[in-house]
Amino acid sequence: MKKYLQLIALSILVLRGFHLKAQTGSQSLTTDNSEVYIAAGTTEIRYAEGSYFGPKANWTIDGTLEIYSKNIWIAGGATFTGKGKIVIYNPGDNPFYIDMASGPTRIDGNNSAFINLVLEHRNNNNAILADVADPGYGTDNPAGAEAAAFNIGGNLNLAVNGANIILNNNNLGFSASGQISNYGASRMVVTGNSSNAHLVKTYAAPGTFVFPVGISLGDYTPATVAAKSAGKVFVSVEDFLESSVGIDPKMGMNRNWHILAQAPMRVDLTLQHNQNTSGSLFKDVNAGIAQYLGAGKWDVTKGTNPSLGVHTRFNVGLVASELANGVWFTKLAVSGTTLQIPNLFTPNGDGINDVFEIRGLDLFAQNDLVIVNRWGNEVFRANSYQNNWTGEGLNEGTYYYVLRVKETAGSEWQVFKGAVMFVRSFKK
Repeated sequence: MKKYLQLIALSILVLRGFHLKAQTGSQSLTTDNSEVYIAAGTTEIRYAEGSYFGPKANWTIDGTLEIYSKNIWIAGGATFTGKGKIVIYNPGDNPFYIDMASGPTRIDGNNSAFINLVLEHRNNNNAILADVADPGYGTDNPAGAEAAAFNIGGNLNLAVNGANIILNNNNLGFSASGQISNYGASRMVVTGNSSNAHLVKTYAAPGTFVFPVGISLGDYTPATVAAKSAGKVFVSVEDFLESSVGIDPKMGMNRNWHILAQAPMRVDLTLQHNQNTSGSLFKDVNAGIAQYLGAGKWDVTKGTNPSLGVHTRFNVGLVASELANGVWFTKLAVSGTTLQIPNLFTPNGDGINDVFEIRGLDLFAQNDLVIVNRWGNEVFRANSYQNNWTGEGLNEGTYYYVLRVKETAGSEWQVFKGAVMFVRSFKK
């Protein structure tokens, strides 16, 4: 009798375990490795914990594919096209496995082909690009930032608050036709305070794309890149401690954007930051976008400040190496340290370094400049100097300048003195 009761108890435990798995969908999966067509006006649904699309999966979706899975794995050869859409839901809203836990959707795109249709992100608990195990196809999957890279050729619609994409050290790519919509502070791309991976956009021609990035949820610091030619642009963002490039925390603000191109290109760049990251002496109206030159030096150029926390710089040169100094951008308010006064210029008519150009001068409210020769005789004077002195009519040699600047009309003059040489016969 005792043995009989033990068997009954064991059977009840097994059935309870089966019921628990059945309600949560634990370890359930759906695999597809063939051609599938979803007709317009029809819907196909994936309820399983894992949805896997093999290397021969070829989906044409004119209707709707709804996915409630925790894990989505897409092999390198899989394709998705059509006039319909894929909708990604929170696993906790699963109508079949009603006890499936709420949480993010883990997507492993394996740097596969672009998803060439609408992708509607409705998981209010985020989507994370993450390495998901191959279910048994034996595919050769990429590594590094491409390990779980996810590529969009249609429109990624961040349809609800909380529908963020967390890069998790994996790239999120957009083709020339790829777009992202409904982004904002509660629906953004989180870089995770890292430049290991990027939001990537391909431009087939001149055009504008908003990179809605930030280092963490809600820390919205988008970069708008208006490309002047075809190319590919990579964007991420970090704080200045993580990026390890020199900056004055009082005159600057605590965000550095990591922006580069596949090949050198020219862009207009707009950066937005939050006021709680501004340094104690940072003033929007006196600030400009700065590009890192190395050795703690930044090239600051005056642009526009259309609204609080938003600055634009025009005709910026993007570099093509992740390790180059010019990949880092931040914002700096004016100070003496933002000025770059040369000690040599070469007015030989070649269009390079032909004038005595003081970089950052246009950020100041007022300036005046006096230049004298070695005997102390004045040879040039300008109120509101416009970076136009060429040494015309003077002999080559060393001259001495006195530059005064004011940050605002009511502030004190700052005075800079030094020597500058000009050589007309200079050759590279």
